[in-house]
Amino acid sequence: MAKLDAKNELLKDSILLMAKKVVKMYEFAIESIEENDNEKALKVIRMDEYINLAEEEINDLSIEALALLSPVASDLRNVVASIKIAAELERIADYSKAIAKFVIKNDTLDNDILKKSRELCDVFLTMFDHTMDAYDKGDANWALVIPEEDVKINEIFEEILEILKEKSIDGDKETIVNLIPTIRMLRNLERAGDHTKNICEHIIYQVKGKYFEFN
Repeated sequence: MAKLDAKNELLKDSILLMAKKVVKMYEFAIESIEENDNEKALKVIRMDEYINLAEEEINDLSIEALALLSPVASDLRNVVASIKIAAELERIADYSKAIAKFVIKNDTLDNDILKKSRELCDVFLTMFDHTMDAYDKGDANWALVIPEEDVKINEIFEEILEILKEKSIDGDKETIVNLIPTIRMLRNLERAGDHTKNICEHIIYQVKGKYFEFN
């Protein structure tokens, strides 16, 4: 049992460290947009390799933990949830890499869009921070309400779409040329919020042993 407890603790620490790296990737990503900084964008892309390796290490730790379990052990939920949360973190990191690639390939954004992009990223990072804190504390009740924060992410994204629509109607050539790439880039933040909701589902399963799906 002592060995299993140690594995579970190591799994938790590894996931929390992975999450901190994901936050740093988004901080660099939004700064690279605001500053049109290719070096910061490249840093995000390089950091993604760490995230991929971290997921593999968590999977390996999970396999080692499974070897210490009986088929009906309650700790099995912890191992399953760890694998799923690591996969969600890897996907969320991929979205920040997509943002970084946009910066490298495109010119700086309009100031109005830059401001809303920062707002969108800040709301996402707050939701992500709350989610990982719920994971750290094993708080399933909090995990049940955190996904409500995703509503604000969707609202800001819709506001950005409206701004882009108005600028396009007004004949803003820069907006029109970069319209599709800009929408695709910002949708990465909206999707990151969706995957953060998935982590909340996994926390609920880990703590309560119940499957819960947020629509």
